[in-house]
Amino acid sequence: MTKAIGLVQTGVRQCEFEEFPLPVLGEGEVLVRVEANGICASDVPSYNATDFYWKDGTRRILGHEIVGIVEDMGPKTRNRDHISPGDRVCVYGFVVCGTCPACLRGDSQGCSGFRIPLHYGVVPTSVAPGLWGGYATHCYVPANGVLYKMPSDVNALDATLWNPLSGGYEWGINQGGIKPGDKVLIMGAGQRGLAAIFPTLHAGADFVALTGLSKDDYKLALALEFGANAVCDVEKNDPVEWAHEVTGGTGFDVILDMTPHAVQPLVDAVEMVKRMGTIVVIGLKMRPLNDFPIDRFLFKRIRMQGWVGQNNDAMQFAADLVASKKYPLHKMRTHVFGFDQLGLAIDTLTGDVPGEKAINVVVTPTMSASA
Repeated sequence: MTKAIGLVQTGVRQCEFEEFPLPVLGEGEVLVRVEANGICASDVPSYNATDFYWKDGTRRILGHEIVGIVEDMGPKTRNRDHISPGDRVCVYGFVVCGTCPACLRGDSQGCSGFRIPLHYGVVPTSVAPGLWGGYATHCYVPANGVLYKMPSDVNALDATLWNPLSGGYEWGINQGGIKPGDKVLIMGAGQRGLAAIFPTLHAGADFVALTGLSKDDYKLALALEFGANAVCDVEKNDPVEWAHEVTGGTGFDVILDMTPHAVQPLVDAVEMVKRMGTIVVIGLKMRPLNDFPIDRFLFKRIRMQGWVGQNNDAMQFAADLVASKKYPLHKMRTHVFGFDQLGLAIDTLTGDVPGEKAINVVVTPTMSASA
């Protein structure tokens, strides 16, 4: 193949196919032939052109949970010694400079070293070589881009879950400090909430629980199958009363709030966490938090940590966890679509397709879809 094909977003829920010449690669640069791309919840506002990066007239290739095969690479550099053409790799969604103050303190999400943020899925195609997204046949990785090698016998579709898994490690272990013997509550039964069960168990948590809505009944059932000790439908049960019951009145050591837009879970978490426990807030609320019980928060000496995204060590841990095949990740995958049906894939993930129960939705650079 002498050209790549990308599904280019041109407007609100509008995309068209475009051909791109394959780049001539310099030192340390890599061309990845995309096999699969997991859909992230953040792809939804991007597709709807309501994300922070969208501007009228923008043309971009969405998708940032990229797995593929190294098709070509320039002369090797030290950070490329571990990969060769033909290797299956996962592509870190952020390209960072490595030298700005944020990078030096390990905050890759705060990198300020580039005029244009080099986040896969948001970079305009006008930035050469244009292949900055996963919904394409090929993806360009610059010399300072990070790749995680995956064993060839690991299914590419399973490998896309390395990104959601990394969130559980970053938020639970790095930020929440989960340790052996802890009682942990994951609020939110989405893909990332379910994926967080595995690194939480891996860290040695003694008791893992998950909350969700009534529409999440199939996800809550899967959480129990994955090793969660208890689940709660918050529309049928008072979550605070439930939390005290399942923890014997002590509360949870660590709570991960992954619920998007809803603020009540964060208020509830103050009552559900133990004294001097930790609440990590991940789910974007998109609204102010009114009537927060600040005095209760203070007297219980609760630690609250806000965090968005994952850093490199969390990504590496997740890649290693996928490679270990220790957990049945494939049970999370519910749908696979060709990239000509991205709109249907997005609507399936958000629950807007009647009769479909989605968890992990994957897009492949093929035409037509399969469930």
